[in-house]
Amino acid sequence: MNKGGWTSEEEEAAGRFREPSESSPASGRVSGSAIVTYLLLYLVFIALFMGAALGVERIEGYKIATTEYYGLMNLGGIFVAMVLLLAVVLYPVVLLPITLAVNRWLRHPLLQIALFLGLFLWAGQLHYRDYPLYFREGYGLSPWTSWWMFGLAGLLYAGANLLLTSLGRSGRPSSHRLPPDRLS
Repeated sequence: MNKGGWTSEEEEAAGRFREPSESSPASGRVSGSAIVTYLLLYLVFIALFMGAALGVERIEGYKIATTEYYGLMNLGGIFVAMVLLLAVVLYPVVLLPITLAVNRWLRHPLLQIALFLGLFLWAGQLHYRDYPLYFREGYGLSPWTSWWMFGLAGLLYAGANLLLTSLGRSGRPSSHRLPPDRLS
């Protein structure tokens, strides 16, 4: 008998469900594998964002041959530290809530890939627009470099998200699997 006074057979016959376990999504608690998944995605995002931002800076920023622009060539390690700080702050504020919502409500892999690709392409456009207009026109900076680098980062982040969430779910029992005593 459980809280409602029903036996488990009566619950099954009536179509009722048991109380959620501590690690189920309905309980509001997050399992340890989910925390590890999102911490790994944090590291993946930092690496991808820094790679995209520094890659664009290396390709396009080095075309700007004036001391008026402070980029990787002039600032060096300080520029890298600023990009790292931006990546560290950006993930928990912007991308973690989006990733949590996507993993909860947008289950189709192609839709997830399209969403993350679009978000990262938008970030690439913002990065390109960060260069002043007279630098973009005067030094012939191309938006394609930024779009390609950030688009690739978006595809890789979406792939990492899909891989890590599927690995995190594979260790948990699923509702469509048969119990071990009913396998034969």
